[in-house]
Amino acid sequence: MDSLNTLPATPSAESPLPIDRAWDEAFLRVESYLRSHRLESRILISRLTTEIIRAAQAEAAARPGLVPVQVAMDVADRRMSAWFMRVLGEDVADEPRLGARGRLALVLADVPGRWPQYFLSDEPPPADLVAAMRSAYVEAGPQLRFSNMVPRPIDLGPIASAAGETWSTLRRWPLLRAVLGWVLIVAALAGIWAATH
Repeated sequence: MDSLNTLPATPSAESPLPIDRAWDEAFLRVESYLRSHRLESRILISRLTTEIIRAAQAEAAARPGLVPVQVAMDVADRRMSAWFMRVLGEDVADEPRLGARGRLALVLADVPGRWPQYFLSDEPPPADLVAAMRSAYVEAGPQLRFSNMVPRPIDLGPIASAAGETWSTLRRWPLLRAVLGWVLIVAALAGIWAATH
């Protein structure tokens, strides 16, 4: 028993993360966020999450009063954008939808499946990863232009026009409508009588 207590502690390069419920929640959110990018390796997800949480804790110490989840997700988003700029090139730096389009390119190029070790890594990405991401990066279409469409009457042909004029006339003349209705009823009864006799 005493030998277990006297074992030397494993040296670690970094101090362990402090235990705090708010930072636990931030860790889980960042981990889920990274997993949503189709990463399979739990070790890689854990390492990246720990790096992001450490950076978020350092940032939160400098700016007290921020919610840990918010700080952690901001750090994760900035790190993702920086990685996209490194892989896709600096010309996409001013792209307003870099995050969404970069994530789409990430999925289309299958980076988490083919090159998971380079995802969010500070190492220079291999040329085939860069080529795959750049070819999958969707180019935006032309700028949206608004135009006015003037409503035009629909031409349904002469029969529809004649029927429309007839109904319009019958609406204006209720007596004519009643007479025409009775004429149609009498004609229908006469037709039935002629067919049965």
